[in-house]
Amino acid sequence: MFAKRFIAAAVLIAFTTGASLAQTTAPVSPAKPVVPPVVVAPAKPVVPPVVAVPAKPAVAPAVAPAAVAAKTNLNTASAADLDKLPQIGEARTKAIIAARTTKKFKDWADFTARNVVPANAEAAIKDLVSF
Repeated sequence: MFAKRFIAAAVLIAFTTGASLAQTTAPVSPAKPVVPPVVVAPAKPVVPPVVAVPAKPAVAPAVAPAAVAAKTNLNTASAADLDKLPQIGEARTKAIIAARTTKKFKDWADFTARNVVPANAEAAIKDLVSF
C-alpha cells in the first residue's frame, strides 16, 4: 500500500510541476552510426594522349596545263602513264584500258558517258588528258 501512495504522489508532483521538471536538452535519439563525409579529391582534367595523326593527302588540285609538258592521250597512254594521273590508280587504269580496247574514246563527252571512272576522278584529270 505504501508503494501505491508513493507512486501516486510522484505522479501528482510530476503533473503539477510540469515544465519546471521537463528536460532542458533535446531528447537523445537512438544512436545512428556517424558517417564521416566523403571527401573527393579534385579530379585532374583528363587529357587524351597526343596521337600523331597522319596528314591527309591533299586532293591534288588540277595541275595547270603549263606545268605538264604534254597531255596524256587516254587512247594511247601506257598503264604507267595513266597511273601518274591524279586519282587514277591501278584499278582505274585497268578500267580505262579495258574501255578503250573495245572502242577508242572520241572526246571528253564520250569518255564521261561511258562512266569509266567516278566523277571526282574525271574532274581531276579533265585538263590533263587528250584523245
